[in-house]
Amino acid sequence: MKGITTSGCWRLAGVILLILLGNLQPLHASGDQIVIVKSGDNSYFNQTIETLISHVEDKVSFRVIEADSIDANSALLSSSRLIIALGAKASGMLSGQLPKKFIVSAYVTQQQHNQLQLANINRLTVLLDQPLERYLAFTHFLFKPKAVGIINYSPIKLNRQQQNTLKRLGLRLNQYQSDNSRKLLGTVRQLVKRNDVLLMLPEQGIYNRNTLKGILLTAYRARAPVISYSPAHVKSGALASIYSSPADIGRHLAEVINGYTKGSPVTSGNTQFARYYSVAINSRVAHALGLELSDEAGLSQYLSEVIK
Repeated sequence: MKGITTSGCWRLAGVILLILLGNLQPLHASGDQIVIVKSGDNSYFNQTIETLISHVEDKVSFRVIEADSIDANSALLSSSRLIIALGAKASGMLSGQLPKKFIVSAYVTQQQHNQLQLANINRLTVLLDQPLERYLAFTHFLFKPKAVGIINYSPIKLNRQQQNTLKRLGLRLNQYQSDNSRKLLGTVRQLVKRNDVLLMLPEQGIYNRNTLKGILLTAYRARAPVISYSPAHVKSGALASIYSSPADIGRHLAEVINGYTKGSPVTSGNTQFARYYSVAINSRVAHALGLELSDEAGLSQYLSEVIK
């Protein structure tokens, strides 16, 4: 230490301390930290976060906060490299903030994406919905129906790819509109009389805790299989579901982060359907309807090869 004064020693110690602290949080100091904002504390979000972090390739620092603390963490959000918003609440609360910050939303349906007006140049939404073609291919694979019925508030305008999928599979898609929950079961009865299967797409106003039991019971009495977007519906009596699990969503988000941190262009102001998906089967309902279906593991493996 010869040649170094006492004050110099203190300055040197201070530099070393700053280096050590910097090594503990290097990305936070450089503005490279990724902040995950979740709408609430539940197992779905937590499993997605766990999977996401395990699949991110670079050494990235993460901070997790809840939507209710967004205002208290404004400085953290402003200094972050990018933000991941899990759920409609977090996505909506961030929609009018940080216009220049790149935000990736997940656990949001197409309907919620439109309602929250999330489409801007600095936002990407990984949709909770499956693409219609995937629902149709899954339904066709299970038992090859001829006519599929769906209920929605506004008719789906089919694009060319969806029309080609229907033609290739030999399927007819019939759409039914419902704007009154009291008339919903009447719509379901009409649908199951004229179609081989009810395909339930993500419509919170149609399929919810107040209507689900009646819909499934009506379809079951008519011996009409129900294919859903939710594994919870399968437990309640739907035949099957194709959906993106928390782990599936985590893998997709990790790939978005990996591309972004490496400088690859990411299409923003847009939506992406989840790249990965899982299936659920209710074997008791299948047996009651006289259908023989593969187990979930075998079905998932096969579908990964034929459905994109």
